Amino acid sequence: MLWTSRRTMDKREAGPAQVDVVVRGGLVVDGAGMQKYDILIKDGTVVGRAAPGQKVEAKRVVDASGKLVLPGVIDAHNHPVYSDRIGTLSVSAALGGVTTVISFIGAIKAWGKTGSLLDAARDFIEEGEAGSVIDFCAHGSLVRDDLETIEETIPKLVELGVTSFKGFMAYSKRGMKLEDNDLLRVMRVIGAHGGLFCVHAENGTMLDYLQDTFIAAGRITPEYHALAQPNIAESEAVLRIAALASVVECPVYLVHLSARQSLDVVRMWRGWGGSIVYAETCTHYLTLSNADLLARGSLGKVGPPLREKGDVEALWEAIREGAIDVVASDFAGHTTKNKEPIWDDIFKAPAGLPGVGNLLTVVYDEGVNRGRITIPRLVELLCERPAKIFGLYPRKGALRPGSDADLVLFDPTVEHVIRASGQRLNTDYSMYEGRRCVGAPVLVMQRGRVIVEDGEVKASPGQGSYVPRASRKTA
Repeated sequence: MLWTSRRTMDKREAGPAQVDVVVRGGLVVDGAGMQKYDILIKDGTVVGRAAPGQKVEAKRVVDASGKLVLPGVIDAHNHPVYSDRIGTLSVSAALGGVTTVISFIGAIKAWGKTGSLLDAARDFIEEGEAGSVIDFCAHGSLVRDDLETIEETIPKLVELGVTSFKGFMAYSKRGMKLEDNDLLRVMRVIGAHGGLFCVHAENGTMLDYLQDTFIAAGRITPEYHALAQPNIAESEAVLRIAALASVVECPVYLVHLSARQSLDVVRMWRGWGGSIVYAETCTHYLTLSNADLLARGSLGKVGPPLREKGDVEALWEAIREGAIDVVASDFAGHTTKNKEPIWDDIFKAPAGLPGVGNLLTVVYDEGVNRGRITIPRLVELLCERPAKIFGLYPRKGALRPGSDADLVLFDPTVEHVIRASGQRLNTDYSMYEGRRCVGAPVLVMQRGRVIVEDGEVKASPGQGSYVPRASRKTA
């Protein structure tokens, strides 16, 4: 039985008589429900709980009255490789209640990185330990140039605590697309070492054909972006990667699903009892549509593209029924200048949207406030499931004895307006500019230390730590 179950609490459950911090008077949330009790923290770790009103000696008392107490959010998908790197990304994340990021890194020219994937991972860890204000992990991104050495590189990365790897089924012109035989080889090695394969599932041949056709015809304005990356390109690739993964027995994590047909494939595959397939979607696919791209030009360009309102509703339905496991930001921060041309050639502008700092508040506002999901389901999507899937649970994603004391005091009554100027990023725009939300973090703790309070960042660069993850074979 989970320690957060609704059994009667007594003095034996209260934990140590003296602790560093007691978080008192809040409504504590996990995936199973909500319950009032006080959280006891010592040496950066949750050590117990106490019944409301129970006397506990503590060096500091944090008043959580009227607040939700959530585990720190884990953003399992972000790219600190463009205008914002791990330093500024981590500040924006912390302000939004994110206490751990799992970032995609790689030796990819478009990301300004050459050399080996192992070098890229080591460099990222060094950069994060010097500049991040929150804890961080890494996914390794594999491209064609990495294929020659994967049998040597992947085991070394697993030893380093990088146990999840990404491959692309599209973007051949950028040297990123892996063909089916490459995918099988990559997944065989990853599976053999207890890793997880994260995949950008779109049919790259379809995408190249459509894009080349539109460019040749001079159809390069924003309305052709979604047409060049249709729903069927995603859903076909989802079925294909699931089938390929079953041959080599490698678990798959489908990043940024956007199309309603892809959800049907996930349901069908799970109904067949096939290989393990996890499904992720992102904040922008739950809140924005192709109409927002048409209104903002290339500022709204992302891959896969923003879809139609029917896809948005299908994603929420999949979340309610459990077909979607995780919601992440897929943060990729470009400045407005770097997003040019805004209107004249959608295919020349880079893809990617900011939004790590809005992950919790926007999903809460769009999901909980509009009656689409419960607060415990929110915690599952943003905290528990990413922690469990990526080998961080129960150190992260939970508030139980032994967990890191990463938590968010969330005030469900706070009204605020999203402004790009409040992101604390180099990226100078937001797709949510002017959106009014109800509910926001008012205090964020990492390992028992307050890192954000009343909108002010209290943490210093380098305060965050690299968190290595165990492989599925050793976890």
